[in-house]
Amino acid sequence: MEQEKRELHLRNIILYYCVQNDSVAVTGWDGGGSILSVPERIEGLPVISVRRKAFLRANILERVTLPATVTRIEDYAFAQCGRLKEMKAPGNVSLGAGAFKGYKSMERLALGDILPDAQVLLAALCCHMKADYLLNDMERGSEKWFARWNQRLGSFLVENDEESYHDLAFCGEEDIGIRMQDQIMDERKQKAYLCFLRLMHPAYLDGVGRKACTDYLLNHTKGCASEEAWQVLREQFADQMACYRLFAEIGGIHEAYLDDMIADLDDAHAEAKAFLIRYREENAQDHDIFSRFEL
Repeated sequence: MEQEKRELHLRNIILYYCVQNDSVAVTGWDGGGSILSVPERIEGLPVISVRRKAFLRANILERVTLPATVTRIEDYAFAQCGRLKEMKAPGNVSLGAGAFKGYKSMERLALGDILPDAQVLLAALCCHMKADYLLNDMERGSEKWFARWNQRLGSFLVENDEESYHDLAFCGEEDIGIRMQDQIMDERKQKAYLCFLRLMHPAYLDGVGRKACTDYLLNHTKGCASEEAWQVLREQFADQMACYRLFAEIGGIHEAYLDDMIADLDDAHAEAKAFLIRYREENAQDHDIFSRFEL
């Protein structure tokens, strides 16, 4: 028997739900609001789940908060929410298949009271790394969970960049319209992005993991055979000067290519361009000092 669909009118959003076994399940939504905070109780009953595909392609949503009563987010409940940046949910929540599948903009996924670095790395699993087992890991946010995340990234970094393209072809996707070189470049960008992200959020990052991330970025900077690390820095961390400083500290800015890097930056990267110009001037001053000593 189909359950009766009911409505709860919140600010700029209509929440659809059903009642079963003295509890409430959220089944869908409507409206124009970008921020959603689901109440703990509706009709005096606890909200315990978000049903399958309840918010599928809810592209207007940017921030969602689920109450402590929610224990289950079902399959594809928040899949393909193109603008969703932040999600807060209880730490004991279980996730169905593809609950957060198809993200591009997720920045923080706070499942319980976990470290900010863990929130960022959980979000990265939705956008950049296939590892649903880490999303469903009930130890998420713990030191052991960070170790498993680091291990998965390490495995990803050494994967053959051509494999994902060949997988698509093997599955009969020859007409996907993506050239092999484009697919390989995208794979490298994903890896470079994750390396930047991990170094910027270094909780429980050991020396081995740090070296793996650093080496990958240095092997794909300006002047290398492939320059995806520089491209990712310019395209995805354009306004994060801390990331530029980190890249300089690990040796990612080569003097021989510094002018080319500056030339790559347009007016939208004014702060980054200024940083590189100062970097060039400071390095030039250092060389002048050493030249005087040589004399």
